[in-house]
Amino acid sequence: MRVALIMLAVVFCASSLWCQEVPKAEVFGGYSYLNVDTNGLSSRQSANGWEASVSGNFNKRFAVEGDVSGYYKTFPVFLGLVVPGGVSVHDYGFLGGPRINFRPVFFHALLGADRLTGSAVGVSASQNGFAGAFGGGVQWKVGPQWAVRASGDYVLTRHNIFGGPRVTQHNFRASAGVVFTFGARTPTGTPTKRAAGTAAQIAATSEAALLGVVGYPSDNGFTVTSVRAGSPAAQAGINAGDIISKIDGQEVHSSHDIESAIAANATGTVRVTYLIKGAWSTEREIKVR
Repeated sequence: MRVALIMLAVVFCASSLWCQEVPKAEVFGGYSYLNVDTNGLSSRQSANGWEASVSGNFNKRFAVEGDVSGYYKTFPVFLGLVVPGGVSVHDYGFLGGPRINFRPVFFHALLGADRLTGSAVGVSASQNGFAGAFGGGVQWKVGPQWAVRASGDYVLTRHNIFGGPRVTQHNFRASAGVVFTFGARTPTGTPTKRAAGTAAQIAATSEAALLGVVGYPSDNGFTVTSVRAGSPAAQAGINAGDIISKIDGQEVHSSHDIESAIAANATGTVRVTYLIKGAWSTEREIKVR
């Protein structure tokens, strides 16, 4: 219980907004700790294991998540008896459900099944039962496609591996690990299409000479119409149709914005975030002088 409360406190304390692009999908994997309710057979127990999940984001707020986990525990003494080799318990969860994002914070409600297996002195028994996990976490971006995540959940399971009516276990888990993200969606949740360029946009075309790109302002940034051969942008792989959205983390929409952001950089190397063909987000460090 204490671990879950600590994790929830971390979640709420981290609720200050942290802007980031919305990936299309996220894959998580890491260590997980489970605090187990044994239904009075013993005091609450601790089990170590792992958790992994995959989530697909439909828009800025809503996602669907699939989650699997595994926990392992060996009891040398069971029901007051010393068991040769101990009693080995394995628990696996298979859950899925909605996830709500308020980045960097998220909340999820997952339902599914749990498989509990116990073995001792060459005899084993297994049982499948209902399971649910309700909680959330916080996820910090540490690179263009990487993040670190910590989460806490109340985990409900129903088992009676000894036979008879099933009983409810009130468990708590805490997990931490890394997240790989890929793809990107605009804040509205709709992938940006490559702009064909209206007459007004074409008339607004200008050059960001320090970067070596020509384009026009758009809602998502500066839409590139051409790239000067041999320029810093060309060497970084930027092409016509790409949309430059940030320079050194600062949003840009015009050639003036780009030039100002580059001029403010004292190192000669800027970090450029752009949408490839208006859809896939990436980030590069580009030497401009």
